[in-house]
Amino acid sequence: MSLSSFLSRHHVVAALFFIVFCSIPHFLPASVFAEDDIQALFDQSDMPGDIEQLLYELEKLKKQKIPVNTATAEDLLLIPFLTPDDARSIILFREENGQLTAAEQLDEVLGTDMARRIAPYLSFTPVTMKAREEKAGISGVWYSRYFSEIPERQGIAAGKYRGDNYKLYNRLSVTYDEITLNGVMEKDVGEPEIDDFTSLSMVYNGSGAVEQFIVGNYTVAIGQGLLFGQSRYFSKGVDPLGVKLSGRRLKAYASSAENGFMQGTAVSFDLKPFRLTTFYSSNEVDATIKDGVVTTIRTSGYHRTDSEIDHWDNVTEKVLGMNLLYTFRSGETFGKVGGTWARYDYSVPLEATGGNTGWEDMGSIEADVLIGKVNVFAEAAMTGKDGNVSWIGGVDYPITSGIRTVLAVRDYHDAFFSPFAGAFAERADDAANEEGYYIGLEADILKNLHVGAYYDIFRFPELSSRYRLPSTGDESKLFLTWKQSPVFTTELLLQNQYKEEAKKLFDGTGLEYYQPVPFTSNKARLDLIGKVSRNLTLRTRGEIKFVEGEYPAGDENSDGWLLYQQAVLKKGPLAFKARYTRFETDDYDSAIYVYEDDLPLVFTLKSYYGKGEAFFALLSYDLWKNFELTARYAKTWYDDRDAYGSGNDRRDTSAPASYHLGCALRF
Repeated sequence: MSLSSFLSRHHVVAALFFIVFCSIPHFLPASVFAEDDIQALFDQSDMPGDIEQLLYELEKLKKQKIPVNTATAEDLLLIPFLTPDDARSIILFREENGQLTAAEQLDEVLGTDMARRIAPYLSFTPVTMKAREEKAGISGVWYSRYFSEIPERQGIAAGKYRGDNYKLYNRLSVTYDEITLNGVMEKDVGEPEIDDFTSLSMVYNGSGAVEQFIVGNYTVAIGQGLLFGQSRYFSKGVDPLGVKLSGRRLKAYASSAENGFMQGTAVSFDLKPFRLTTFYSSNEVDATIKDGVVTTIRTSGYHRTDSEIDHWDNVTEKVLGMNLLYTFRSGETFGKVGGTWARYDYSVPLEATGGNTGWEDMGSIEADVLIGKVNVFAEAAMTGKDGNVSWIGGVDYPITSGIRTVLAVRDYHDAFFSPFAGAFAERADDAANEEGYYIGLEADILKNLHVGAYYDIFRFPELSSRYRLPSTGDESKLFLTWKQSPVFTTELLLQNQYKEEAKKLFDGTGLEYYQPVPFTSNKARLDLIGKVSRNLTLRTRGEIKFVEGEYPAGDENSDGWLLYQQAVLKKGPLAFKARYTRFETDDYDSAIYVYEDDLPLVFTLKSYYGKGEAFFALLSYDLWKNFELTARYAKTWYDDRDAYGSGNDRRDTSAPASYHLGCALRF
C-alpha cells in the first residue's frame, strides 16, 4: 500500500481533521496548554524500559517532595527531567541568592518549561535554624485493579490454563517518618494462584551515616548499567539525551514485573567523602534447563500451563557485591569516581558462561564528573574467566543556553555477560555484542519551538547465534514541538533506520540457511493538539510507516498507516478520555506502536497491525478527596482475521475487548 493510495482512499477523513484543527485557534482563549511531559516521552519509543517503576517513583515524589533548599545534587537527580548541570545550577543559585520560596524563582535558572516540569516534585518550604522538625506521621497509598478480556483465551476455554479469565493486582505502600513498607501482589490472566507474584520490601532513608537500608526486594543501578542497571527507566530512542544512567543506586522494587530485581539486603553508607554500597541477594528465578545447564532465564512471569508451572522458581540466583565512590568538589568541578566488585552463582550452571560451576566474579570502574557545564561520564566493566571487557563513555554539555547535546561511544564485547546489566544499547540492554557512536541534541530554537534529534551508528560483532558474522546499521530520529499559541500545539516525529536481520531462507533444493537481510524503515508522525476550552482538549494523530526488505529473490515492501482522534475532558472530580483509531498495515513488519492511557501505574503500548479500527475510553472519578475510582474499556475490530492471537492465547473473535477497573486510596 503506497502513500498515494492511502491519501486517495482517506482524503475525506484527512480533510475533516485538518478543518477541525485549523479552526481550533479561533475558539475563545483558554489557559495555557500544559503538556504531560512524561506521557510525551512514552509516545516516543517502540520499546520502553521499566515504566511501572518510573510511574511509582514519580507518584512518590509528588507526595514526598524533594526539599529544594537542602537537597543535594543526587537528591535532585531523582527527577528524571533534570541533568547534572541543572542540579548544580539550582544549588549554586541557592548558595548565591538564599533560599528558594517559589517555583517561579527557578525560571531564570532552568527556563520556564523546565521549572514548570519539576515544580510538582519540589518543596519550597523555608529552612530556619530554630524550626522544629515536624514528624510526618503515617501516610500511604493502596492501589487495587481488576482486568478481564472478552472473550476468554483458548487456553482457559480448553482447560490448558489452570486459572480464570482475570488479572488481579494489589499494591500497598506505607511510610512512617523515614521508613517505608511496600507490598505488591498480582496474578495474570490464566494463572491459578491469587498470589502468583508477591513482592515485599522495607526501606529506611536516613540523613546520617546510614543513607539507605533495604530488606526484601530491591534493584541495583551502578555506573552506566554495564554490571547492574536494573532500574533504567527508558530504552534508547525515547529521550535524545537519555544515554546516562542516573538516580539512586538502591531502590525498593516497585514493579509487578517478575524479573529484574534482587531479594535480600542492601545498605548504602555516606562516609564523606566516600559512599559505600553493599548488597546480597538470594532469589528464585524461572529458567529453562537442558542437558544440565540453564539455556534461558524466563522473564515472562507467566505460570498458567503445566509446563510454565514446572519452570517456576526452579533455579536459585545468588549475588553479592559492593560499590565504593569517592565524591569531590573543587570550584566549578565536582563529581564521583569509584569501582564495583561483585560475584554471582546459579544453582544450575548457565550456558551463557560456558556451563561453568561455582561463583563468577566481575568488576567495573566508573566516573561521573561535572566540569563547569560539561558532564563527563564513563564505565568500563570486566566479566568472565577470560576477562571480557565492555565500556561506554560520554559527554553531555550545553552548546548555548538553549542547546544541549550528548556524545557517547560504546564498545560491548560479544562474550561479555552480566545477568543484571541494563546498558544503553540499540538491540538489547545486556552490554554485550554491540559497538556504537551516538550523538543526541535538544534545542529551544524559539521560545515556542523545541527540537530533539539523535543519530546512532551501530555494529554487532555477531549478527545472531544463527549467523556469526558482523553486521552494521544506523538510525536517526527527529522530534519537534511547536506551541503555535496558548491553545494549539503541533508535534512531529521522523525516524529512519537501517538494520540487518538474520532470516531463514531456502536454496533451490529446499535446504535451509541463514543470511542477513537488510531492512530500511521510515516513519513519520504528526500530532495536532488543541485546547478547545478550559475543560476540553483534543488530539489528532496521523502516522505512516514504510519498510523495505532486500531479500535475495527481490525487495519486499511493507507499508502502514494509522489515524486517531482523542478527546480529554476534565471538570471537577471527573476526568474522561476517549480515543478512536483507524489503522492498516501490510504485515507485522510495518506494525505501528501507540501509547495508550490506562489505570494509575499501568503502562500500555499497543502494537497495531493488519486492518481495522479501535476504541478505548478511560473514566476517572475522585469519589472523595483521597479516594479515586478508575475504569477503562477497550475494543479492536479487525477486518482481516476471524481470530486474535494464536495457540493458547487465541481468542475466537475478530473484535477482542477488555475492561479494567481500579481504585486508589491515599492516606
